[in-house]
Amino acid sequence: MKTTLKLLKRHKLLKAAILLFAVSSFGSCSNDSRELSTTPEARYSIEGDISGIEDGQAMLLKRDLSDNKVIEVDSTAIIDGHFNFSGSVNSPYLHTITLNDTVGKVYLFVENTDISIRGEIGKLDSAIISAGREDSLFHSNNFDSIFDPHAGMRIMIEENDFDFAAFTAYYQFQINNISLDSMRMILDGFTPAVKAGDYFRHAENIFSTIENVSYGKEAPEVVLPSIVLGDTLALSDFRGQYVLLDFWASWCGPCRASNETLVKVQTAFESRNFTILGLSLDSKREKWEAAVEEDQLVWPHMSALDGWEGGGAPANYAVMAIPQNFLINPEGIIIAKNLEMENILEELEVMLP
Repeated sequence: MKTTLKLLKRHKLLKAAILLFAVSSFGSCSNDSRELSTTPEARYSIEGDISGIEDGQAMLLKRDLSDNKVIEVDSTAIIDGHFNFSGSVNSPYLHTITLNDTVGKVYLFVENTDISIRGEIGKLDSAIISAGREDSLFHSNNFDSIFDPHAGMRIMIEENDFDFAAFTAYYQFQINNISLDSMRMILDGFTPAVKAGDYFRHAENIFSTIENVSYGKEAPEVVLPSIVLGDTLALSDFRGQYVLLDFWASWCGPCRASNETLVKVQTAFESRNFTILGLSLDSKREKWEAAVEEDQLVWPHMSALDGWEGGGAPANYAVMAIPQNFLINPEGIIIAKNLEMENILEELEVMLP
């Protein structure tokens, strides 16, 4: 619990992670079916038996890491608590099963094998899931393990023959300040079977983008509508100043929690050639404006109001997690990223002239 709270304070939780890892652990049994999962003709079969629910609809969902959107993979009827799915996956992939929309959720790594789920509505955190070796490893690691730098490093290095380790790398690369050399070493260490999977491809792609926004690189230009109707802002408008480019959104709890500290930062350093530039991933103007007013955010704000598309900025900055921030010097060069709220005043005191 202390580790989870610490991660929340660091404001580096991912939107995807908030959706998919709300439950910390499940009961799980392993089929150890690596051979089945890599057979081209193989398919998965999911059989669910959930007591406490009668009829309704079960949906099988996954998150597309290319655009951070949730995809409906399949849907089926629930009859007397029973439901079934079948299909195939290119490689093991994390899915969510929702029961009657919001009644309950089950989280599991799907691979091409027979999968069974036995549980009780209202107690799905203790459901018994038999879903293969990838899911067994997934459920043997709690929420903290995936995001904690030490536990995550162990998974990425010691479990390098699991797609789950590449999945962990995809998030670790974004939320922890791992050196580029270490990232490259981790990617190179994965086995050929993992390198053929979807999560390795996403981890490789995010690494390439992170390379382009690492320390000492020129910050990619951003040009988006201002919160002032009819106006447009560009990052280059602030050339000559230190800029803390802050990715956030009104619906992001950790973002809103950090705003109190950011207000103190702006007040403390605005006389030292410094400004915060807020880049919101909101999709509704009224909610964006209300959050800016409620939190008394007096610095410039920009947003494309297209959610995670962000006018292309999240992709250019390898941002699939919010909040994230980038400190840019007067020459437009990135000199720090993901400054933590608990230390940001002290760090800026040292870095700013």
